[in-house]
Amino acid sequence: MKKLMRGLAVGLFVIIWLVYGIPASGAEQTYKIRLTLYWPPSHHLVKLSHFFSDRVKEYTQGKVIVEVYPSGQLYSQAESLKAVSMGSIEMSDEFMGKAETIDPLWGVVQTNMFVLTDYQMLWRYFDHPKFRQIIGDLYSNKMKVKPLFIVASGSYMMLTNSKNPVSKPADLSKKLIRVPSKSILEMINYWGGKGVIMSSGEQIMAMQVGTVDGSWTSLGDGVSRQIWDVQKYAMLFQSSITHPFVINMRFFNSLPPDIQKGIEKAAKEAEDHGRKELEKIEAEQVKVLKSKMTVHALTAKETEAWAQTIQPLIDRWVKTTGEKGKTLRDVMMQVRKDVLAGK
Repeated sequence: MKKLMRGLAVGLFVIIWLVYGIPASGAEQTYKIRLTLYWPPSHHLVKLSHFFSDRVKEYTQGKVIVEVYPSGQLYSQAESLKAVSMGSIEMSDEFMGKAETIDPLWGVVQTNMFVLTDYQMLWRYFDHPKFRQIIGDLYSNKMKVKPLFIVASGSYMMLTNSKNPVSKPADLSKKLIRVPSKSILEMINYWGGKGVIMSSGEQIMAMQVGTVDGSWTSLGDGVSRQIWDVQKYAMLFQSSITHPFVINMRFFNSLPPDIQKGIEKAAKEAEDHGRKELEKIEAEQVKVLKSKMTVHALTAKETEAWAQTIQPLIDRWVKTTGEKGKTLRDVMMQVRKDVLAGK
């Protein structure tokens, strides 16, 4: 009897294992990508993330689901790149200049300020093979992440404060200014102010309580956070706050080739869409900003004057970054020259 019961138990176990332990024939594996952002839901990069999510689902036939987490729900601005690098999360959008404390090459756009002064220059530079290779290899070798697509949180930037209008470097004298990166901190200090590195999510409260006098931030960030509630004056100028969307390389490389191709196709479409949307969005944001604050938009002559003041900082950066830095700078200047010449 005991043998019979033991045999029945073994048989039952085998049946359960066959039914539940082996995937049904033809069943396909699905994947989940968690995408963390520190922007509020209203920000255009969060909306772009949902666009990317929809395209990934379409181009992978539903095999990959991208979950979007805005407002630092999972990781703060300071934590996100490390989290993706370690594989704690699959994907994030990253302010490229944030990583310049690891390698100054990441500060190329921020350091070489006032060069890429319109959209055509920006997109042409981001798509240049040498830029893609050098920056892509940098992310791969140093952080173990892959840039899937490169957009901008803003092509327009603002220098704001509530004490006096800003139109020339001397207007920053003794001002405490929130900055997003080391290179911009050095510029503010060079102009006679004092830079304070702070995440975009912290800046409104800091200005409200007087921890800082003003902020260097993107137009989109300022408008989405209604910066006019705590600031009176803004100097507006065009350059770029560069944002690659990066994915953990080990995770990406583990995916089947057809899934990788689907994600890359979605990324390319998101890149094109995000850039076009930014141009339309910023046109409206400029109008909103001017209706809420006293805005001084730099002229081409004023922009050139600001650029000349930081040439010593640029020379030092090129010397520090060596041949790769020189290549990135040379390509940037050539792009600017070609666009201005109508090429």
